[in-house]
Formats: sequence, structure tokens, C-alpha cells
Amino acid sequence: MSARLGHVDWQLQLGDYLSALAVSPDGDLLVAGSLAGDVGLVETEGGAVVAKLHDHALGALAIDWSPDGERLVVGGQDAVARVYDRQGAELGAVTTDGWADRLAWSPTDDLLAVAGGRQLVLTDRNGGVVRRHDDVASTITDVVWATNGRRVGAAAYGGIAWYDPDDDDTLPRRFHRWKGSLLAVALSPDGKWACAGAQDASIHIWKLWSGDELAMSGYFSKIEHLAFSADSRWLACSCLELLTWWDFFGKGPRDTAPASGEFHTKAIASLAWQPDGELLVTGGADGRVVLWDAPSRQAQTVRPLDADQSVAGVSGVVWHPDGARLFVGRDDGTVEHRSIED
Repeated sequence: MSARLGHVDWQLQLGDYLSALAVSPDGDLLVAGSLAGDVGLVETEGGAVVAKLHDHALGALAIDWSPDGERLVVGGQDAVARVYDRQGAELGAVTTDGWADRLAWSPTDDLLAVAGGRQLVLTDRNGGVVRRHDDVASTITDVVWATNGRRVGAAAYGGIAWYDPDDDDTLPRRFHRWKGSLLAVALSPDGKWACAGAQDASIHIWKLWSGDELAMSGYFSKIEHLAFSADSRWLACSCLELLTWWDFFGKGPRDTAPASGEFHTKAIASLAWQPDGELLVTGGADGRVVLWDAPSRQAQTVRPLDADQSVAGVSGVVWHPDGARLFVGRDDGTVEHRSIED
């Protein structure tokens, strides 16, 4: 594939390190938050700020849009997650027992999962509390929904606890156990796999819902960033400057070697797959934005298609739903909108 990074179409400046970034499903609106606590609702065409959302003391940490694009939620270090409509009107707020830093809307649009500390809270579309799960063994590090919306998983030390949102019992209905600390979870779009990056420099994998599991070790540091391609074939993950792709075609990656690529000179801070495409973008503390094509085979050495360098480090990268544009957040509070060219 031939593709390269285009020019920066517009820039927006927030008060501090750009800590959260999310685009609406229709691509019309962007929400950006910083560690200064300011949060803005922005038009993706032109970068005009259409609404300033509620500040989060000590910093905004997470943002998520509902699948229908009619609701958005912002969580922060103040242990509060606030729900808004797409015009920026606040509809409700929920408090947790720790930083509200993990947020996930259900695929069916009707429920929102908010994690803070050791507490998982389920709310309705307007932020009204439906149920609180206070039995999580340790601090929740990620929250994911099964692709059919029937289970929500909370990752923490010891594995993933899965809850049934339709069950009045607050106890988890299933565990995927792991004796260690999980940091981030990615579910394959086809609903077959749950993959978790771990503190012990490994990736742990469960086949849903058979319980079959395996681990890929040999990394030299913890795994915090991982994501599946839209076709569920490739799991991309970063370990400091190293990028690897595991092949999930057929029976999965057991006894295989990953494809790999290196171009960053400092740790990769964010990675994202092109919606319905084969391009991957990475952003690093070195200030580089790097564009990659998906591997064609296992154990391949992958070279980048294009890269761009800036002084300010990259804190986050997200795609526009059309797959032809990118939004880049930087550690100096800058948000960039840039195109992808063939």
C-alpha cells in the first residue's frame, strides 16, 4: 500500500499535556481534554470550539462516545465522570472511589461502564447509576464490553472479572485469571479473543468463551498499548520503542513469531488502526508520528510508510472514521488535524 502523512490542516491549543482525545462516530466532532483539566468539544472541520465542557480538577483522563454518537462521557482525576449530549449539555455525573480513568459504552448504547479505583459503576445513557460493583480485588486498569454487549469485563491484578449487566447479583459471572497485573485489554472485533498487556512484560490471551489461554513473553518491559485490526487478524502492540504484530488468522498466534518494526527513538505512547483499513499509526514521546502498513506474513520486519517529526512528544493518536484523516495530541497541549495522502 502507498500512503503518506499529509500536511497539518489545523491546530488547537489546550492548557497542558493532551491526555484524552476521541472522535464522534459520524466524524463531525472531536473531544479533547488536558491535564490542566480543560475539555473542549471541537468541530473536526476547521477546529472551531463549539462548547467548553466542565473542568476536571487535576486533569481529564478519559473520553468515550456512545456508538450512536448522541452521548459522550469524560472522566478525570477528580473521581467524576460526566455525561453530555452532542451539543455539550451536561446530562448527569457519576462519582467513583478513585480516578475515573476507564470508560466504555456498551455496543447496544444503553449502558455506560465507569471504573475508578476498585469500583465498577454501570449507568444509563444519562449517567444515572444502575449498579455499583464494589468487589473488584484491586484497582481496575481497563474496562471492555463483549461485542454483543452481554458482558462487561474489568481488568485488574489477578485477571479479568466479567459481569452480566442484566443480573441483579453484583458478583462477577466469569473470571479469566492471571497471576499478575493486567494494564490494558483489547477484544477482537469478531468477539473471539481477549488480549491483555501485563506488567510482567507479557501478553496474555484468552479465547472467548472456551477459556483456552496462552501467553507471549520475551518483551523487555510492560505492555500498555495494544489494538486489533478491523478484520481481527493482527494484534498490534508496543513495548517502549518496539512495535509488534501478532497474527490471529486461523487458530491464533500460538507457536508463531510476530512481525516487528522499529522507528521510534523513545517509547510509543499511542497506536491506532485505520477504521476498516490496514494502516496503523503510532505516536511517540520522541515527537514522531509514524504510518505503517499491516504485515503480509508472520516474523516479517516491517518498515514504515512515512513519518513526521515534531519537537513536542505525542500523547495520543486517533483516526477520523473516514480513515483519511488523523488527530494527534501532544504533550504541550496541541491538537493537530492532518490528512493521509495516497
